[in-house]
Amino acid sequence: MDSGESKNLNLEDMMQLGANSAKAGNKDSARMIFKQVLSIDKRHVSAWLWMASLAEDTLDRRRYLETVLKLSPNNPTALKQLGAMDQAIERGQNSSLRFGIILVVLLVVAVVVVGLVVVVLTRH
Repeated sequence: MDSGESKNLNLEDMMQLGANSAKAGNKDSARMIFKQVLSIDKRHVSAWLWMASLAEDTLDRRRYLETVLKLSPNNPTALKQLGAMDQAIERGQNSSLRFGIILVVLLVVAVVVVGLVVVVLTRH
């Protein structure tokens, strides 16, 4: 076995250990293992995907998935997950917009009602 094969086996063993740790709920350990893999091979797509699945926030998750797409532009997992993240953001923005419109309409109605009450009270 040459050193390249030894390195690949070692990385694959590390990947398996990281995956097992993640599946067992040991996220911190899994993240540490995948970071070690990436310190050896920055282009290891599977390690970046695992990092995305273990990310503590959406900003890191998006960054990891975008790294996957830089390395593998048609990666279906990264494309699907980023698409889902974008849809969630769009849904949130649409909900905020609807809420804002409803709030403006209610304020206009309240101003009109208060105006009518003032007019009625000042005529008597």
